Amino acid sequence: MTVREDGFLSGISQRRGRLVVDFIGTWRLVSSYFVAQESGDRLDVLGAEPFGYAVFESTGRLISLLTSDARTRAASGADPAALHKSMIAYTGRWSIDGDKIVTLVDGAWDPSWVGTEQVRYFTFDGRTLSVRSAPFGHPSFPGQEVIGYVDWEKEA
Repeated sequence: MTVREDGFLSGISQRRGRLVVDFIGTWRLVSSYFVAQESGDRLDVLGAEPFGYAVFESTGRLISLLTSDARTRAASGADPAALHKSMIAYTGRWSIDGDKIVTLVDGAWDPSWVGTEQVRYFTFDGRTLSVRSAPFGHPSFPGQEVIGYVDWEKEA
């Protein structure tokens, strides 16, 4: 993706181009949680006050880091599995397809994500980007599917 002088991306419609341009920049993580589809139970995956940023570049690169509010400084002998479970990080090429953000992942904290397309559905009100996953299984909710929700606020 390349931003033209008029603020739109080359090769795409003006409406879609404006939306893509609105995504470009740095976004601060506001919340991250799962909702179990059957029970309606909510789990704040990374705690009540998670930390993180997503950077959507005009070149088509997304860099995203989300961490738990309970994350502590690693000491010698720290549990690496606990540190791994308290974060999400990935990078890849992003695009917009209708109401979806599609990221072709080329680097991630979880190697099983590399080479996959991560598809998220979004709503955008000009300042807040709300993203949700498709339903998937999660060990915190055995036998149920969950939907993941992430809310971001655009930095000035």
